[in-house]
Amino acid sequence: MAGWFGKAAPARVHTDTVAPMRYFDDSIAQGEIEYHLPAEFTPERPAVAFSQVQTGMAIAAHPVASQLPRAHGNRPIIAGDPELFTSLVRPEGMPTSINDWLTQDRGLLGLHVVSFTDATIVVFYFNHTTFDLMGWGALMTAWTHVLHGREHLVAKPFGGDPGSTGFDQLKDLGTNPTEPHVLAHKHMKIGSLIGYGVRNVFDLAFKAKENRIVCIPGAFIDKLRARSMAELSAAAEPGATPFLSDADVLAAWWARLAASTSQSPDSERTISIQYAASARKALGMSVDYSRDPYLSNLFTMLYTIMPARDLINKPVSHTAKEIRRSIVEQGTREQVESYYAIQRQTPGKMLPFMGDAGMHAVLMSNWGKANLYAHDFSPAALFSEDRGKAQYPSYIQATQVPFNYPEGFLVIGQDMQKNYWLYGFRMAGLWAKVEKELAELDV
Repeated sequence: MAGWFGKAAPARVHTDTVAPMRYFDDSIAQGEIEYHLPAEFTPERPAVAFSQVQTGMAIAAHPVASQLPRAHGNRPIIAGDPELFTSLVRPEGMPTSINDWLTQDRGLLGLHVVSFTDATIVVFYFNHTTFDLMGWGALMTAWTHVLHGREHLVAKPFGGDPGSTGFDQLKDLGTNPTEPHVLAHKHMKIGSLIGYGVRNVFDLAFKAKENRIVCIPGAFIDKLRARSMAELSAAAEPGATPFLSDADVLAAWWARLAASTSQSPDSERTISIQYAASARKALGMSVDYSRDPYLSNLFTMLYTIMPARDLINKPVSHTAKEIRRSIVEQGTREQVESYYAIQRQTPGKMLPFMGDAGMHAVLMSNWGKANLYAHDFSPAALFSEDRGKAQYPSYIQATQVPFNYPEGFLVIGQDMQKNYWLYGFRMAGLWAKVEKELAELDV
């Protein structure tokens, strides 16, 4: 198979097992993509590419690492620019495009370690056909089990090996929907997608994007959730018991902040909040890493659609309630089946868009259930006195290449001090407005 721009894929090794990629992970635009599995892994063809840099200095003395974001204060803040740390997190030769993966004889996983005398940076890189975030969380759990000598707790992944009948558990998903998607009337067909593309071609393809890391104290979200629950309870029908999760409130508050810094407060423009969520529970799969974790991609998009003026002017509780409604209505087995039925019909199996040609799309994803901050790496501590107490990650960031979305936000998780960390990408110039709004918050 040839790669883009004429670069050829590596010659096939005759002892490799060749297996097709899963149906929804494959790319029609590239033809059929295959897995080539070595009969055995060797130093020349390892299962996990490994590299390490020994700095020989304390992290505070390093000109780049010393700037890594830290939590402080009681208000949400823009804590840093993740692009500043590119030299730390991208080892030489790391793939940065699909063409790199298709034209190099390398495994799907990479591990890069940057060692300081008093801290360690661990970089784990992969392409999105390998995992979604719940799959990555399962791998991290297995890794820490091995570090602690608990190999017996490492769960066997759900499904079979590549090429086996059980490998692609989703191959029939969406072939037998029993009900229409609740937003089928909002599904954007070719005409709407072209209109959306024409309206946004400059922003999507040419306008500069900027990424930032935001730290949000848990106490701030607790207060916001309490106020939102009080507002909903006051307006509820007798006997009704409203419910909002922290994730609902955080998503609603941030979507409102994003809209207020990019849209007019009286705008009728459609805002489509596109929330990526794991579909494991809806499909009856385990969400417990201790048994049968499903490692590959298994997510559905949940859509909350409203005019910009409502998102900006109505209280956070209103948007949080609508996000919760979207989760309840669109997160069922039947709706997931309907969602994948629509995806099967889209060109290139592209994720469906719900909204209209003139909408402003906001991509959101909450990685909290992957529990990335809860993994204890104490067995790897350099000093023996540190191995007797838990060593959790103090800071986690995501870096997505090669594309930066025009408006998207990933909630990485909540650290052990209860701070939420958010990674956001926006059009250049908008973050200054966010910083001003955060500085004026009444906390």
